[in-house]
Amino acid sequence: MLLMVAACEKEIDMDYRSVAAHYVAEGSVTQDGTTVLLSTSQDITDNSRKDHAVEGATMVLSVPELGLEETLREEGGGRYTSTMRGIPGNVYQLDIDVDGHHFTSTSTMQEMPVVNSFRFVWRKMVTTDMLFFELRLQDIPRQNNYYFMHIYRNNVGYRWAITRDDTNPGGELQQLFNCATKSDIENEDKNELHDGDRLRIEIRTIDKVSYDYLYSMQVMDNAGTNPIANFTGGCLGYFSAYSVQTINMTFHLSDVETE
Repeated sequence: MLLMVAACEKEIDMDYRSVAAHYVAEGSVTQDGTTVLLSTSQDITDNSRKDHAVEGATMVLSVPELGLEETLREEGGGRYTSTMRGIPGNVYQLDIDVDGHHFTSTSTMQEMPVVNSFRFVWRKMVTTDMLFFELRLQDIPRQNNYYFMHIYRNNVGYRWAITRDDTNPGGELQQLFNCATKSDIENEDKNELHDGDRLRIEIRTIDKVSYDYLYSMQVMDNAGTNPIANFTGGCLGYFSAYSVQTINMTFHLSDVETE
């Protein structure tokens, strides 16, 4: 038996390669204003918890077609803001200059999403009771629309999804989030929902460029590649102009419907 166990052991050499840090930007223009977070990537062999925020960058937000331009204010900790608010139909351009590097990205502001209904519901899948969060949106007519939905559980990202209106353009769109099985809830699995959890659901209407970026993130594990570039110049991350609706609620098992 000892020989058999020993024969099953195998040492695997992982081909880790150190690479130079890349800049990472997370930028958004919404109906409430503009925020950009700038940091650098962390090497896979770096186990430190040091702050990778980047300060001292110059960021300019503009609407070239209207001749509008504003320099973002540095708040500290890699956070840059502007009071410029997104107006549907406007194409926004973000230019970042930092340490001799220049990055740029553009995004078109979308109209406000319309939420028809939302609920938690039990559905039996073969022999298993599954808990779903069901979200129904009213698609904006006479245009191509793309949506990003993100559920935060106690201020931590929990589930997210993207969809487009090609299945029912101009009609109602349904998005289901698979949250847990009944046994997960009963066994109080720490990774699943608990009574009293605070939830924030963000529903965004995004442009095709943002959708393509998020879709590439969704499939990158299977594709074996990084997300497609959203910035020119080699910066990682994304810039997106979007309208957002927010739902705040508390999860209670007693409120879950059954189908």
